[in-house]
Amino acid sequence: MQAIETFQSGRHSLLRCPSVCRALGIQLPPVEWLQSSYWQQQQHATAASGRGQAVLIASPAPMVLRDYCRGGLVRHIARRRFIYSGLANCRPFRELQLLNTLRSAGLPVPRGIAGRVSRYGMTYEASILMERIPNSREVHEHLCQDALAPSDWQRMGALIRQLHDHGVYHHDLNIHNIMLDTNNRFWLIDFDKCGYKNGQQWKAANLARLQRSLRKEKAVHSNYAFDDSHWQRLLTGYWA
Repeated sequence: MQAIETFQSGRHSLLRCPSVCRALGIQLPPVEWLQSSYWQQQQHATAASGRGQAVLIASPAPMVLRDYCRGGLVRHIARRRFIYSGLANCRPFRELQLLNTLRSAGLPVPRGIAGRVSRYGMTYEASILMERIPNSREVHEHLCQDALAPSDWQRMGALIRQLHDHGVYHHDLNIHNIMLDTNNRFWLIDFDKCGYKNGQQWKAANLARLQRSLRKEKAVHSNYAFDDSHWQRLLTGYWA
């Protein structure tokens, strides 16, 4: 597992992974790199859609910055604030730790670079900086334009099984959070609120969530390259 070093700068606690920074050939990120307002002023960064208002960064390395935001009704009360109960319990710390543990175990997930926890009394705001998977796009985008081979569906199922065999529950396992690169390799992203779980029942529920997301997109996009036979291929790969 990659070590996380902490650095205090005023109200900001920076969480940085030196070995990942060295591997990417970048400096240890300053606090500005963990603030979307900084990148909005840079020419080599673009905003992406999504609740977390991700920023896609091209230089000094391909990276993604994501602010942590609440969903549901509570977002109308405190969209970006969370209750502080210790640095190790904060969302960027947990996500960085999980990402780099999984990457060290050989799973295709982005490397976590750094995180920010900014204290406001008993609450905090936060962001995370991650490696951007090169030459990749969401599997959802692919299915809007083209079909996957039967063997690809099986490989996707095998990847989810690999994650589950490590005892990891993906809180938001949907077709937007599975990437496919130009080398035809699948990747898993967005590990906020994910973690380890005991038992077996949650695994079926996790798969069902993915199936619902595929059916939802199929209902919206008339040419979406998905049907029940593809799902059976995915399950074949999962149970192989």
